[in-house]
Amino acid sequence: MASKSKMARQQQVKKSKNVNFYIIAIPVLGFLIKLITMINTPNGGWLGADGENYFSGVDGLLADGYLSDKSILSYWPAGYPILLWGLAKISVTQIIWLISITQTLFYAYASYYFVKQLRDTKLRPYLFLIGIILAINPTLSLSSMAVGYESPIAACMLMVVGLIIKSLQSPNDRRLVIRVLGVGGFSALATFMQPRWLLTSIVIAVVWALMSKSRKVQALILVGVIGVMAIAPAILIQRNIASIDKAVISTNLGVTMRIGAGPQTTGGYSHTGPDVPCDPVPPATTVSDNDVVKCVIKWYAANPVKAGKLFVKKGWYYWTPWSGPLGNGTMARNPWLKVNPIMDIARGSQSGNDLVYKSVGKGISFFWVVGCISLFFIGFFWLRSMKGIYANIAWLTGIPVVISWLISMGTIGDHRFRIPTMSLSLFLQVMGYFALRHKAKTRSFAVALESSAKAR
Repeated sequence: MASKSKMARQQQVKKSKNVNFYIIAIPVLGFLIKLITMINTPNGGWLGADGENYFSGVDGLLADGYLSDKSILSYWPAGYPILLWGLAKISVTQIIWLISITQTLFYAYASYYFVKQLRDTKLRPYLFLIGIILAINPTLSLSSMAVGYESPIAACMLMVVGLIIKSLQSPNDRRLVIRVLGVGGFSALATFMQPRWLLTSIVIAVVWALMSKSRKVQALILVGVIGVMAIAPAILIQRNIASIDKAVISTNLGVTMRIGAGPQTTGGYSHTGPDVPCDPVPPATTVSDNDVVKCVIKWYAANPVKAGKLFVKKGWYYWTPWSGPLGNGTMARNPWLKVNPIMDIARGSQSGNDLVYKSVGKGISFFWVVGCISLFFIGFFWLRSMKGIYANIAWLTGIPVVISWLISMGTIGDHRFRIPTMSLSLFLQVMGYFALRHKAKTRSFAVALESSAKAR
């Protein structure tokens, strides 16, 4: 009996070493693959969907300093260009290389940290596939080599959820304050680059606080996370007050909402038909961004049927493939499309183009979207049914995705908006895949849940 017990302990130690190895090895391998890609890519990366606009903002900062009044720095949030400005101080000529390296290192560490927090949970058997999907998913992974806020925010989301999971595993740890400040810091960084993460950060802080029964801990989380996170929009507002005398974070929300609304448009980035009418409010003679936001909201309220149809379409566009007949968004510069075999088939011949863009391609794309959404919700509800920390993980990973989805429905239906929370949605989709595997073996989700909860 003693020898059997000793052998069992040795096997457990061996398994632990294997898990620890690939938790580190997978993100390192992903980084090395992208490093090789950088070396073989002109300038070490790509501009991304809005690269020229971000660099235009950087040009303004380099020429005029932090308080530059260049219009792009107030039309769009100035946060991401300010971060690039810091890298440009190191080298303007190698700026894309610096962006690629910095964002790729950040994403590699964030994926490592997130997966590491799951090591001591009952999700341990699934860590290898979770790590692989996060490290080498083509679009999400290669986005770290493109100029854009999407990959850094995806990394911020992994860090935020990872830190909260760590705190849930060690609720009485003296490092709770550090983790609260860490969650606030990464939330601030995400909000600095894209202010719509303000809502997500507040909701996550509230949800995390509700997971604790201690009023003191709840107060610490709410004050710490929201207080630190609020620094980011405050900086952007202060900069715009000083540079253009307007207390705004940015002035493009109304424009974005207007593109996705209207009596004849479909809700995508390519607006069709007349704009939502909007007149200046006297004594003003021009229409402000806030005026446009109010006009779009009023139009939705006055046209509930059309608004409902638009919300459904925009919600569908959010999950559409990056290419093919149903793809809808601003991902024409997606690095994956350069080597995507489906695009090679479409470009190869007329018959290949017909295969991809006509009935067969539409059918495959439709089921791809349905499959993505289904796996996401299956994974969410499967984890939630496990109770305890697993239900908390379900909420922490699901809520940011749903909020991002709803924001897209309220603005523009664009599959690019999926990338910032794609690290979390992919995690839940992997869990959905394992749920279906268990169901295939046991013919019951309930049994699958029970067996998974006992697994180590």
